[in-house]
Amino acid sequence: MTAAAAGGRISARRKWAAVGAATLLLAVSFFTTQFAVYSWLGDVDPEQEEVVPMTASEAVILGAGLLAAGAAFGALAWLSRHPRPLRAAAVAWLMSLVAIVICLFLLGLVGQFDPFTPMVAGFGAGGLVALRAEPEHTVGRRATAGLLITIYVFLLLRIYWPAGVIASPLLPLPVLAWADAIAERRAAGPPTVAPTARPGRQRSR
Repeated sequence: MTAAAAGGRISARRKWAAVGAATLLLAVSFFTTQFAVYSWLGDVDPEQEEVVPMTASEAVILGAGLLAAGAAFGALAWLSRHPRPLRAAAVAWLMSLVAIVICLFLLGLVGQFDPFTPMVAGFGAGGLVALRAEPEHTVGRRATAGLLITIYVFLLLRIYWPAGVIASPLLPLPVLAWADAIAERRAAGPPTVAPTARPGRQRSR
């Protein structure tokens, strides 16, 4: 992730508009993908070892969901005025898929599989790349924010899963924007207050 130099800084309003538009597209991607996965594996016994083939219609729906995620990253890069929006969107989409696979592997290791947490991780990883970065924004801060929101959704799904499902597509990108806002406040430093002159005492004659 490199700091954007072309076109100067964008306003907070434009940044949040980009985050909002991309989040709507990510919600479409999320629920479309979940519908495809449920149609494919919804009636399968978890203890069944036989591989269940995916039908053509399920593959089309799954592909549409993944393409919607790519469109979301493209919208995020373009609306936030990333200097290389097409490249950023492509890399973000690939990063998203890698994060999903890694998260699926880790959940399988601990025996806590669910189809929602990996998509949160993927959305956060993609947003990290697609969202325009200023000099004070760091990969580490954004990655930490993405990791924390993934853990939060993972726990929320196990406490009250409807809330976790709703939060899954809605939180990853706003959390990245909040992390950037914190970095901007710290870079600006504490507000300076001009010292006020105290009136001197007048000597009585």
